Amino acid sequence: MSTDNPQEVQETEAHDLGPNIIEQYGKQIAFGVVALVVLFGAVSFVANTGKADAEKSWSKFASAESAADFANVASDFPNSDVAIWARLTEGEMLLREAVQLQFSDRAAAVGQFKKAGEALDAIIGKTDLPATAEERALLGKARLLEATADGNMDEAIAAYEKVKGIPNSIYASLVDSRIEALKQDDTKSFYAWFAKQTPKPEDRARPQDGLPSGHPELPVSLPPIPDELFPADWSDLTIDNDAPPFEIQSGPGDGTVAPADGDAAAPETPAAGDAAPKPPAEGDAAGNAAPALKVPAEKPAPAVDDATTDDSPKEPAKDDGANESSPKE
Repeated sequence: MSTDNPQEVQETEAHDLGPNIIEQYGKQIAFGVVALVVLFGAVSFVANTGKADAEKSWSKFASAESAADFANVASDFPNSDVAIWARLTEGEMLLREAVQLQFSDRAAAVGQFKKAGEALDAIIGKTDLPATAEERALLGKARLLEATADGNMDEAIAAYEKVKGIPNSIYASLVDSRIEALKQDDTKSFYAWFAKQTPKPEDRARPQDGLPSGHPELPVSLPPIPDELFPADWSDLTIDNDAPPFEIQSGPGDGTVAPADGDAAAPETPAAGDAAPKPPAEGDAAGNAAPALKVPAEKPAPAVDDATTDDSPKEPAKDDGANESSPKE
């Protein structure tokens, strides 16, 4: 082979070395490619699994309602961001419940304060804690120490000072006011007195229906109705003439039927001297008689002899002697 051309020499060597390299390192290259594919798949799987777990954990956090629910979320997803916020929320809720129980059940309040302190301490002791979570945990612990103080406010004030030491704390003004209040003698005296109180659930009065046990029954009586509300004689009752007439519909027993609800009222019976009711109008498909119209009564006509009942004109009266005429025979 001619060596005059260097380029040809290099191409020839590369052509000869190619098959030798594949034969010598082919298995290692194949294993390397497979390893890269497996590693890429594992990274993708872990990333997708972590994303699914994160969505599931935050979904449970959003649906939690009680302190026990948030405790379960923190236990189900340990060493995660959602566990930090779940434990913090649990401690804050337990602290609020304990403060309320101090006024009704001191024994139950002590137990709730203990649980709240454990939840808050679990947050405060963590490293790489979000600044907001750390600030809220320290504030909750300071409030817990204040609520459980027996008059010595040093621990509570020191806890508030830790919150104040956080740069740009949003609770700075609140912390300053609490520290100033806890240094007052009146505040110390109040907490010293309140720590000795042990209210129990049965100590609180509860509403009761009826009379307490052992109380005699009260007589139930109504005052008598005054006599002046009743007339001495019912016949003395008078009716206002200007009031509308009160009529009682005929009912069973007198030969008539009282109209049912919704039916047309029965026509009134005309009184003496009233005009006769009009007959029903022709073409009335239902055949119902039109109600009578009541008209004012006319003055009664003067009385006449029974013998003169015809409509013939009367002759003028004559003398007594000529009043009667004998029949001619």
